[in-house]
Amino acid sequence: MFRLKMAGLVKRFGSTEKLVVVAVLVWLGLLTLGSTLVALPFFDQAPTAGPNWSNTMYLHGLLIGMVGLLGLISMDVFQAGHRSPLMHNLVLWGTLGAALFSGVGGIFDHAVTDTVFLWMQIISFFFLDEILLTLSIALLLRAAETRRLAAWAASFGAIGGFLAAVMGHAAGWTLEFGDWPKIFVNGYAALAGESWQTLQTNLISGHAHLMVLSVIALVVASITAYFTGEGNGTRLMRFGLWWMAAGSLAVIVIYLVAGFSQVQPPVWFAHSGSGIPGDDLTSGLTLMLGAVLALIGLGLDRLPNATARWGAAILSVLTLITVPVVGYYIELNENLFNHGVPGASRSASDAIFSWFHQDFALFMIPGLLLLILVLQRFAAASTKRPHALRLLISGSVILFFGGMLYVFVFPQDFGAAFYVSLVGLATLLAGLVTAIWALVTTQENADTVTQVNPSPVHGKVKVS
Repeated sequence: MFRLKMAGLVKRFGSTEKLVVVAVLVWLGLLTLGSTLVALPFFDQAPTAGPNWSNTMYLHGLLIGMVGLLGLISMDVFQAGHRSPLMHNLVLWGTLGAALFSGVGGIFDHAVTDTVFLWMQIISFFFLDEILLTLSIALLLRAAETRRLAAWAASFGAIGGFLAAVMGHAAGWTLEFGDWPKIFVNGYAALAGESWQTLQTNLISGHAHLMVLSVIALVVASITAYFTGEGNGTRLMRFGLWWMAAGSLAVIVIYLVAGFSQVQPPVWFAHSGSGIPGDDLTSGLTLMLGAVLALIGLGLDRLPNATARWGAAILSVLTLITVPVVGYYIELNENLFNHGVPGASRSASDAIFSWFHQDFALFMIPGLLLLILVLQRFAAASTKRPHALRLLISGSVILFFGGMLYVFVFPQDFGAAFYVSLVGLATLLAGLVTAIWALVTTQENADTVTQVNPSPVHGKVKVS
């Protein structure tokens, strides 16, 4: 009976891959709604707030599934591992496992002592490991075969994600078991010239930064490859991909060294206790800037579906402004913005900015870029797709302005900036619901084409 029902669902959606994509996306949508209860800046980011285990693990439950879904879509876009059903199945079913275990575990994992749910999330981490490792190998092979710049850029993103996961495992071990066994943990820390607690801090920081940046590189490379197919794209797009790929390699080296040793990036433009860390300067001016240039170049290309292409470019610009541009300004003015020190005149604003910097620009926007790609790939024929795209893009812009208003103009709790941000969140929610509706009500059909792109991977016209 179960097999008959599964066969019926596969037939309804057009492919097993789309069924898994929609199921994971619906699950992630529900987790996203729940995240508003644990990660809204106006409620949980007081100036003295530190990392919260429960909130962190909940967001891990959401993000692990998102990265797994990105891996599955990237495999499809590049047809990486297309000669190996094993590689495809490892990523396909690994995505389902990662999303399920990470999400359920994240809901109930409130402390290190919640052993059952912590181990559910650990299992999801292992699923993500095999996804990223398989994806890295498949993309490298595909890049060597096609010699396409986008494939190389995507492979560097996948490799960076896998190495970030390894760093996360090392940090997680020390969070769970401390310095046991001492001969290894303390022994390595001593060789690195630091305490094991400092090693733990460096690993956590390197893991978080490298994973986010690698996801950005992977999703941007996948978007450009999807729309251009065999085409080379504009010169600006190609330069952006090259610059982003170079940045990916740079941040991999920086965060591996910083995570596993006492050597840390220097601080640039230091003055009065302020300055820009070298890793932030490098990632902002290389990988993130390259991503923006690549997507603007894609928007300038003479291709159909301008709303999706320019929407992706707009979202990347919001990230560039929020993370490097405003981030550099705040890092250079820590006497005013000093999260964790209530005596600083704008510490509350810095607390809000921390949320917009992380949850909005580095988590939400890559997720929205992935959603744009999913809509183009699996709901091309839907009349609801353009409406979903407009809602997602406009909601992001409104939320961005709400955040900037709060940080720089109206820092009062529940003031004008709060309500602007609330409108943005509501618009995003409407866009998410519309996107899922478009996916559920549109059967995948490779004969229904709104944009014809010769695909380097399918050997046929691509539905986009």
